[in-house]
Amino acid sequence: MAPLTADAKRLRVIIVSFPLLVVTSAILYRRTYMGEKQRTIPRDTDSGRAELPSILTGGGGKPGQQ
Repeated sequence: MAPLTADAKRLRVIIVSFPLLVVTSAILYRRTYMGEKQRTIPRDTDSGRAELPSILTGGGGKPGQQ
């Protein structure tokens, strides 16, 4: 495959970046003007933080538990 010309590279950047720009703008518009809240990751409310499996703990939630 032949290397791309400067114009072809420029067009490729536009084709890739334009959809990202549109989606990002739409999300920011909904948050700013329509009052939509930012998405958050659900957390465990009992201990105040999510307990994720860890390589160091053998996959258990808390250190020392198997």
